[in-house]
Amino acid sequence: MILRSFASNQPYTLAAVPVTVLVFMLPMIWSGGLHPVVAGFPADELFAGVYTSQLALVVTSIILILSGAILANLVFNRHEFYNVPVYVPALIYSMTAVAISVIQLSVPVLISNVFLLAGLNKQLKVFRQTRVLAEYFECGFWFGMAAVFFPPYIALAAGLWVTTLVTRAFHWREHLLPLVAFSIPFIYWITWKYWNNDLQDVVLFNKVISYDVNTFFSELSWWQGLYLVITLAVVIFALPRYIFLSDRASNKARSVKNVFLIMALAMLFSFGLGYLLIMKWILMTIVLPVTYIAGYWFTNYRYSLVAPLAFYVYCAAATTVLLEYYKLMP
Repeated sequence: MILRSFASNQPYTLAAVPVTVLVFMLPMIWSGGLHPVVAGFPADELFAGVYTSQLALVVTSIILILSGAILANLVFNRHEFYNVPVYVPALIYSMTAVAISVIQLSVPVLISNVFLLAGLNKQLKVFRQTRVLAEYFECGFWFGMAAVFFPPYIALAAGLWVTTLVTRAFHWREHLLPLVAFSIPFIYWITWKYWNNDLQDVVLFNKVISYDVNTFFSELSWWQGLYLVITLAVVIFALPRYIFLSDRASNKARSVKNVFLIMALAMLFSFGLGYLLIMKWILMTIVLPVTYIAGYWFTNYRYSLVAPLAFYVYCAAATTVLLEYYKLMP
């Protein structure tokens, strides 16, 4: 019933997304147990005051999660990931982001996802256009903004270059201009640090070397570990449907899926890059890949016997993580 409502063209179902996020996250203001991971990124410096107040932290997280969910759904519908408007991506984004924020909250990733989606919207507009320099410039700029706030997203530059190489005939301006635009936010960042005589903090990565074994995943609770396993299983089951489209799929649909698949791989590479550069796993990086890959599978639930079951299992797993957070699970 829930899946059918969100996978249909019924705009009123989108109202359930902010209601769900508010119901699960507003009580966190009084629980006092929402702790952000601080990795020394520029966004951590920007939100330093927010981190000291549980009220400000929860409200900021709610705003960023809802903004990301609405933008993700807008991009999904505007660029015809599916042939009719649906609202599954907004639900999956918000559900995944809220569940992971309980495990490990990363404000830099949440704000970077908003910039990333703005860039992805521009990137997907270039299908069969003759002049695309303006779109590529804006796309590179927004991806650069995402990388400034969450530096492991520098992998987006490689993803943008690969998608341009795969989807367009070679024109050197279309390869050079996005990289120039990508670097502009970094130039502003360095200039700001120089203007404030603070160049000693211009380094984006601060790696702490320790002889202790990183035990992040081993320290997760049983329900949190189960949720991550189910998330991985859902993405694996969704991939064949996402990669191998039906024969009736349009060329635009194939182009859109290919572009996002490459960008999703770049985001997942950022997940590993974050650990390599700062010795920390940033789980929030997987939110967008899960949203689109699993969201596309769930939207096409009518063509799969497994998809509806997987959707409700995934919802149940995310809910148990939140119930455990509020100490309502045995």
